[in-house]
Amino acid sequence: MLIQPRLLRLGKNAKGRDFVVGDLHGCVPALHAQLQRMGFDKNHDRLICTGDLVDRGPQSPEALALLDEPWFFAVIGNHEQLLYEAFREDNATSRELILQHGGDWILQHDKSLWDDWFRQIEQLPLAIELINHHDEHVAVIHADFPLADWQDFDQLDNHLAERAIWAREPFKQQTAGDIAGIDWIIYGHNVTEHELRIGNRLYIDSGAFLHRDFIIKDIDQL
Repeated sequence: MLIQPRLLRLGKNAKGRDFVVGDLHGCVPALHAQLQRMGFDKNHDRLICTGDLVDRGPQSPEALALLDEPWFFAVIGNHEQLLYEAFREDNATSRELILQHGGDWILQHDKSLWDDWFRQIEQLPLAIELINHHDEHVAVIHADFPLADWQDFDQLDNHLAERAIWAREPFKQQTAGDIAGIDWIIYGHNVTEHELRIGNRLYIDSGAFLHRDFIIKDIDQL
């Protein structure tokens, strides 16, 4: 699957609040329970996910179904890419890898359902940008933004877009410094028990499939 460097821009939410949540990995009931405890209002609030909706947890189809909800948005993660390559493009290497990391759930469902899931994956953007009520610009991308300035997003090629959903080195090295051209950029992919801030970069994948609470950030309170 060739990763396209697509950016989805969301306007300021005039009706409610905007939240960003880390990777879902099929933990849908846990997400709903946590949102309920937070007082999340599906009629007014919005939730943006850092990707990896599927695999590892028990409700991958339910996680993909969230994409049909008007209050839910997500960027593409490496697990979506692998799932698509393995079962839409019949890539043997991706199939072996995804089956080692929780992707066998799809084999338990009738193939008549698969095309809708692949269609949803095809439509996922690489990144989402939105504005909070303090007029700060907040970006969400799965693993990394591999350039120094967010305003150079349109210079991403397919190779750099691939890195944006796979990279682990910036997280591991915890290199100091901000990404220019954006107030905040929020990542998933790399599991951290507590949110990790490095300059204006924020990592929030708690590893919910390990039976941990999600890290859910109100973008007005970054």
